[in-house]
Amino acid sequence: MALIVATTLPLAIIASMLAWHSYQQNVGNSAVRTERNMQLVLSEITTDLNQTHTLLDMLADGGISSGNALREFALVQTISQHHYCMLMLTDAEGRPSVVLPSPSTQDAAICHSSEQMSASTRLPMAGIDVLKGERGPLLKFVVPILSNNSVSGYIVAIRTLGWQQNHLRKGDSRLLLGTDNNSRHFLAMPDGSLYSLFPDRPVSAYLPPRAMTRLERDISSLSQHDIFTSQGITYAFQNAYGPVSLIVATERTAEESHALNIFLIRVSLIVGLLVLELLCVALGASMFLVDPLEKLALAVADWRRGALFAPRSNHSIPLEIRHLEKAFLRATRRLTQHEKDLEQSARNQDMLIREIHHRVKNNLQVVASLLNLQASRIRSHEAREEFRLVRDRVRALATLHRYLYSENGLSALDVQSFLEELCSILLSANSMNAQTRIRLRLDIEHVLISPDQAVPIALIVTEVLSNALRYAFPGERAGHIVISLHKVVPPDPDKEGLVELKLGDDGIGIDAGQASESRTRREGIGMQLIRGFSRQINADMTVSNENGTWYTLRFIPEPPSLTALAMARKAISHDEDSER
Repeated sequence: MALIVATTLPLAIIASMLAWHSYQQNVGNSAVRTERNMQLVLSEITTDLNQTHTLLDMLADGGISSGNALREFALVQTISQHHYCMLMLTDAEGRPSVVLPSPSTQDAAICHSSEQMSASTRLPMAGIDVLKGERGPLLKFVVPILSNNSVSGYIVAIRTLGWQQNHLRKGDSRLLLGTDNNSRHFLAMPDGSLYSLFPDRPVSAYLPPRAMTRLERDISSLSQHDIFTSQGITYAFQNAYGPVSLIVATERTAEESHALNIFLIRVSLIVGLLVLELLCVALGASMFLVDPLEKLALAVADWRRGALFAPRSNHSIPLEIRHLEKAFLRATRRLTQHEKDLEQSARNQDMLIREIHHRVKNNLQVVASLLNLQASRIRSHEAREEFRLVRDRVRALATLHRYLYSENGLSALDVQSFLEELCSILLSANSMNAQTRIRLRLDIEHVLISPDQAVPIALIVTEVLSNALRYAFPGERAGHIVISLHKVVPPDPDKEGLVELKLGDDGIGIDAGQASESRTRREGIGMQLIRGFSRQINADMTVSNENGTWYTLRFIPEPPSLTALAMARKAISHDEDSER
């Protein structure tokens, strides 16, 4: 899907950009039409003003007088299509001599202006003034009449800046302004007053607040030209003549108004096609790629749980996936056979180790029996006792070898059951049982001990128990022998898993000071063995002579190792996890 998006997205972007360009072009058409309409109106106003200048100059240069002024004025009014509100001839002092008022057919409000009346009482000044009329701005033309290099009078003409539609001839292009393109034309005075371009057809000269604010800003900044769009209407502003500005407001056509909707429809169509394409790709990928791969993964997972590898493939999936399934099938068959061979080899090795332990145990029992037979032929009591001690040690090792091989996959022994059996064997060898005067108390937790530590512990327990049975309770003295093993909280965090082995009796005891003296002193073989075995397991040993003899050993059990079969199974499991 990422590849499809990467390949089709540029095309979608190009199509969207084309749709956006089309949208901008449609939206810009309104501004173009408004600008063109404004330039047309300004061209007509300029042409009309130039004609007015030409006519008035011709009258001034043609020898106009009081006798022919009315006829000349009537001719000018006819030529200008009755745009003049007044034509007047004055003397050199500005006193009116001939006045041609506006036609009777014309609305009097069009030519009404308070500024016109006040201006007529003053001495005329040559030029053009802009007057504010009731229906719009009026232009006052003053043309001097020269005679012998002196002013003999003035021609004063007042006309509208716009045009009266009822005075325009049929077919005049100005009749089409504002009728065929939803346009409105306004003339704006410097004070912000708005008037229709056609004074005889006044319309509501209203602009929205935003457009009015923009217009006032343009007028105050003496801007010559501006065009903007507000609320779907395009406004064009430009200076028409003097302080008077022309405003053209053009509404958008239906096509321009719907340009945004058309753009959104096009973009939605592009996005919809892209989404549809991605959905089709996703569906096809799910049917021909994802589902077959998931079935292949489930078949591999079932195979790892012990089932046969049987992928449920069909011929509609791609050839590459079918080749992959065949490769998996060959690989799983080889792995299955390899695992079987490995497990069988591990079992054989496991059985071999068990057989070795069994034979070692039998050999040690034979040695213990031979020592017992030999001891029975010796007359010396001390020598016979020494033989019995050696016999007990050998029996302890034989018992240990029976416990060294565990069924739980760890090459270690459970100290609790081992010590219980070992103590029972030692008591029986010394003709002791539960009803005798010396009783044994065991308080041992389940702790796993490695084979390297099991041999020293077994011999330590044998020595301590044998010494207690021989020397701690002379005569008919009764008592208890205590063996306890517990996990303790270490004072040092680095000694996590510390174990305390405590052995002792409440007999007559031995000299504790002698037991802890320097090793340069001669000691009994039993104490030497106890010290030596304690060093082998890295135990801290203390000997106490309070209320009997007590040995306390603190050591950290080594982690048990795995059997051959357990190691093989772990290797297989590790291979499975790495494959996943």
